[in-house]
Amino acid sequence: MIYVLILWLVQDLLQVMLMGFCLVPEIFLLSLLFLALLPSSERKYDERLFIVIAFAGGLLWDLRWTNLPGLTAAINGFLLAAAILVWYKMPAQGRSVTLFSGLCGAMQVLSGLIHCFFWTVSSGVAARLFIVQQLLGIPLIIFVTFIYWKVWEKHV
Repeated sequence: MIYVLILWLVQDLLQVMLMGFCLVPEIFLLSLLFLALLPSSERKYDERLFIVIAFAGGLLWDLRWTNLPGLTAAINGFLLAAAILVWYKMPAQGRSVTLFSGLCGAMQVLSGLIHCFFWTVSSGVAARLFIVQQLLGIPLIIFVTFIYWKVWEKHV
């Protein structure tokens, strides 16, 4: 779990460095999705713990950055719970790297859209920040998917 805390701090540090240019992609949330969807032989904790951690990390993010405490916490908890639900409702044959990649992309886009809706800046600025955030998220999604593929390959 220390890695998740480190990734939360990395995301916070990147947000500080990129302030005014863009919002950073959801490094913390994608790392929790990765850990929650690992094969059961590789995973050390239950999926519900990751949802609680996502909520707690979102609450800390809200207290640090936003003026609406609880928004990111609710978004993180809901998106992670929905992704886990979709993953386990899918038959075992359908749980693939492609589905994982799609869940990562959906989480990134939905999180950005919900935040964009609640921003108190003009729509032009919000659209630019959203687009840059999503473009920066693409390499992150590819990287997380690649790591998941390597782990998944060992268990197939």
